[in-house]
Amino acid sequence: MQFRILATIIFAMLAITVFIGGISIYEVDQYIQDESEKFVKITCENESAQINDVFDDMEKSVKVMESYVMDFFTEEALVEDRNFQEKVINSTEEMFSDVARHASGAVAYYFRFDPAISDSKMGLFYSKTKENDEYVSLEPTDISLYEKEDTEHVGWFWQPYEAGKPVWMLPYYNQNNNFYMISYVVPMYYEDRFIGIVGMDFDYTVLADHVHKIKIYENGFAHLEIDGTVSHGNNSGFETEIRHNSNKYLRVSKELANGMTLVLSASYDDIRQIRYEIGFKILFTVLILSAFFTLVAIIVVRKIVAPLKQIAEASVKLSNGDYNVEFVHSDISEVEHLNRAFENMATHLHEREKELRFSANRDSLTGLRNTTSYKRWVEEFDKEIANKTANFGVVVFDLNQLKETNDVYGHDVGNKLIVSAARVISEIFKRSPVFRIGGDEFLAVLRHSDLEDCEKLFARLDLKCANTYIEEKGEISISIARGFARFDSDTDLSFNDVFKRADKAMYENKRKNKKVTV
Repeated sequence: MQFRILATIIFAMLAITVFIGGISIYEVDQYIQDESEKFVKITCENESAQINDVFDDMEKSVKVMESYVMDFFTEEALVEDRNFQEKVINSTEEMFSDVARHASGAVAYYFRFDPAISDSKMGLFYSKTKENDEYVSLEPTDISLYEKEDTEHVGWFWQPYEAGKPVWMLPYYNQNNNFYMISYVVPMYYEDRFIGIVGMDFDYTVLADHVHKIKIYENGFAHLEIDGTVSHGNNSGFETEIRHNSNKYLRVSKELANGMTLVLSASYDDIRQIRYEIGFKILFTVLILSAFFTLVAIIVVRKIVAPLKQIAEASVKLSNGDYNVEFVHSDISEVEHLNRAFENMATHLHEREKELRFSANRDSLTGLRNTTSYKRWVEEFDKEIANKTANFGVVVFDLNQLKETNDVYGHDVGNKLIVSAARVISEIFKRSPVFRIGGDEFLAVLRHSDLEDCEKLFARLDLKCANTYIEEKGEISISIARGFARFDSDTDLSFNDVFKRADKAMYENKRKNKKVTV
């Protein structure tokens, strides 16, 4: 019998180990696959954000120049005044030079009047060269000598003119300064009349070098595309590789501010290698554990009777969080005492775990989410804000006249008022998470349909409060002050920024309610 029991235990143990090991390898394999995709996506988001920051700095530099020029024009009569035009050009040279010196990657800057109101060479043009890192004044290009389609010579003028708005010129080679570059040009208007352009050329290698440094595992690479055509990469053979072996790469792309696209390619071989290495470690661990537990089983079965072994199996389940265990009773008094102790422990642990799970995230008075749960939600929203995927609104609520209720009727009645207010808020905003964040303070995070229909929900809240009372020596009405703020990606850097605005709006609402009451 002992041999049969031992054989059964060892076989069951091996089967469970193999099953758990197989499940573990599969789950880890899927996890690595998912995390690899997330890693590449997050890397692409972060890198594109950094590149867009560079573009944003470039745009700001040019717009500073444009704003400076337009400050000179105070009346339409000045637009075609040649003397005034020359004065503007002379007055802007020093300021343009200072802006260009502080613009990272800039290799040329220029300001040109429209030939329709001036001559075809009226303006200024400063440029660096491969041999000289200082800006040198060059003769402005005669716009009348070239066709509009000639991008290298006059594209910088006609493209923004025809677009009627600032434009990014995609990479092109300029023989004037021997740079492969990109340009940002802003058309200038005075009272809807086109008067010229101002722009900067930037060394494309600055952007190329940034892309060159992007590393995606061992064999991955990054490159730039223009309308699906490869523009630049950090792997000498990447273009051929992409064309003939595209199925070997996980590709993630993100459009940049200048119209180009950043593409990250992670080799599936690299991802599989990571999965194989971790899978091998799990398999090795499973084999070691199998051998270890087999040895333990042999020793235990030889020294301990079957009922104790069965109790031990039940205790293993219990230690793993499985409380649905059945203990085997025995005629041996010591075993029976041990069995009862385990039964009591399982019952107490199960109840305690349920209590901890509930109390960890729920307010004991109202049943709403508590401050612990609120902090975790704040962390998740801060991640969304950092990843630029956030879209939500915050409503802060405060129960009016709670102190007066407590003073007149006692804190038990005040607690009833708090519970009633919590029910009203959670009923109105039932599609949104609602938290109790203070004694009489609540907060709701609105998303999706609740966010779009917030005004309707506020109206329903007012109506519900107006018709809700608690009975205590008469009817005590519920009055709730509220403040709402919607996340603004231009100004809000964290969830707390939105909360502060909502909290301020709530206190303003509370003051208005007091004035109305008085």
